[in-house]
Amino acid sequence: MNANERNGREIGHTRALYLFIGLLVGLMPLHTTLAEDNAIQSHQSIREAATRFMEETIANLQDMPAEIRAGKLDSRLRLGKCDEPLETFLPAGGRTMGNTTVGIRCTHPKRWTLYVPVTVSVFKEVVVVSDTLPRGTVLGHAQLKLAKRNLAKLPQGYYVDPGKLAGMKLKRNVRSGLPLTPTMVEAPQVVKRGQQVTLISRGSAIRVSMPGKALENGAVGERIRVKNLSSKRVVEGVVNMSGQIEVGA
Repeated sequence: MNANERNGREIGHTRALYLFIGLLVGLMPLHTTLAEDNAIQSHQSIREAATRFMEETIANLQDMPAEIRAGKLDSRLRLGKCDEPLETFLPAGGRTMGNTTVGIRCTHPKRWTLYVPVTVSVFKEVVVVSDTLPRGTVLGHAQLKLAKRNLAKLPQGYYVDPGKLAGMKLKRNVRSGLPLTPTMVEAPQVVKRGQQVTLISRGSAIRVSMPGKALENGAVGERIRVKNLSSKRVVEGVVNMSGQIEVGA
């Protein structure tokens, strides 16, 4: 083998060695990335833990369909993978409906705590008005119906029995399809100041009625002052559905 052949073979070996080293160096970042990913708690597992927790929390609402959505986490967030099942909890003051948060905690090998935004929608049939109605309208059965609504959007309350609203008066204008809340209605005044009324006193076995005069306006269920026209005494009683004043036993 002459000198030129030896030099050519050495150059070939050197190039092959460099190529092999280059391949190793190129594969190292990939191996490192895979190792790092395996050491990071996946965002999907965190969101799933938050969703399961809320499903268990509202499990008692068996007759109400619910939708639970865990919010997305910051893509830059990288938390160490937990060796034990993730702990979940409802933070102090947390709600079980609407926009809320679920606490996620890892205790080993590295301790960390994260609060995941969650939206919980719970649906139920509630009483709504079937037409747009002005303030002062006395509600009747024909103006009320049941419709499914998201309870998370009804923080002021709602009604499920149209019968309990019949005869109530609207305190404000209400558009068609709007759920009725306790702040929207009031009992109409069935007794006016100066009106002649009947006082009813119920004992254990007897019922006594006597004439009276209302000293103030009164709605059903309200306590008002009334003058007993027989004894001339002023007493207090509760207005009933018939406009009579019940003064107790």
